[in-house]
Amino acid sequence: MRIALAKPDWGITGGFELVIPHLVEALESRGHEVSRLEVPGPSPDRVVRGTTVPDDIWEAAPEFFGYLSLHDRFATLRVPDVDLVLTTQPGSTAVRHPNKLAVFYHHHRVAYDLADVYVRNRLPGHETHHHGAHLIREIEAPDYDSVGAFLTPSNTVRDRLRRFNSVSDDRLLPYQAAPAFVAAEAGTRKDHVLCVSRHEYTKRTELFVAAAYLGFGLPAVQVGEGGRYPAVREWAARLAAAEAPEEEPWWEPRPWYPDLAEVPESLVCFRGRVDDEELRDLYGRAAVVVAPAYDEDYGLTLLEAMSFGKPVVVCRDGGGLAEMIEDGVTGLVVDPTPRAVAEGVRSLVEWPERMAEMGAAARTASLEYTWERAAEQLLRGVETVMGNPR
Repeated sequence: MRIALAKPDWGITGGFELVIPHLVEALESRGHEVSRLEVPGPSPDRVVRGTTVPDDIWEAAPEFFGYLSLHDRFATLRVPDVDLVLTTQPGSTAVRHPNKLAVFYHHHRVAYDLADVYVRNRLPGHETHHHGAHLIREIEAPDYDSVGAFLTPSNTVRDRLRRFNSVSDDRLLPYQAAPAFVAAEAGTRKDHVLCVSRHEYTKRTELFVAAAYLGFGLPAVQVGEGGRYPAVREWAARLAAAEAPEEEPWWEPRPWYPDLAEVPESLVCFRGRVDDEELRDLYGRAAVVVAPAYDEDYGLTLLEAMSFGKPVVVCRDGGGLAEMIEDGVTGLVVDPTPRAVAEGVRSLVEWPERMAEMGAAARTASLEYTWERAAEQLLRGVETVMGNPR
């Protein structure tokens, strides 16, 4: 069978990008011919519906116009003669074809479940954001209706599709990727508390920093870059200067601090982007891993940590992350506050036997997530769509 994989090209290498080669390999190993349908993620020319949008208008609603431009490029994409289109990231469901299977991890979330968060944080274009989000949902509704089945990683994602798109349960199938790498054996050294995450709003790395300020009992190490990396480092420096964090969730209004000429030594060791060898070393030497993100779709880094035999602390509002951790068995599920995260970590660091038991259980649980199982889930999705095209 001839299959085209539709995907925006964002020029990055982590996260969902790591899943793509496994999708292709699973299909090609079964004799399918796979081609790629890619368009640039960022808008190259600020053209929407054939019209160049003036800069001042674009900047007044950048999320709306940027996403609409991406949607248009997929909707007008010339699709080769294929039997099935496999859509992936937001925007790609706009591809026109009678047989579509979506590997669906999330919507364009700022137009759906994160619209209120976007406005509360007064991000660019927040004044008109709700109106733009409503229009995007209307424009995309036919795209979602035309998808034969959705391969989804968690109940969190399935609930969003039911809520926003009225997708019936018979079109919601499981697809759970395996971690990018799996430890050959559990790590034994325990000399720091680790957080591996991009610095974006929903990743909530500020919560990890604030919890570290209250004390883990071990040094805190953070790995990852992202748009909010400078702001989070600045916030860490402020805390190191004895400005106590407010006991409130990250998305509530809070004062913004002025830029600092230099970022002094803080309570968190920020490692930025690291290579796989260094990341393996950091996982192996971690006592506990913290995954503080808000309402996540899934947790590839969480699975990596579990494969190294590390208990993971997640938040109750962590969405797919909270689904993947059995509270008190493979890790802890705590309230999304600095104090709760800090106390959860300390309860493990100060009780080595419990930490070791949870780490062993986490490693056992992680071994259930394999690329072989993911391949079977993908092929079931293909069979479902081809047996019931829309």
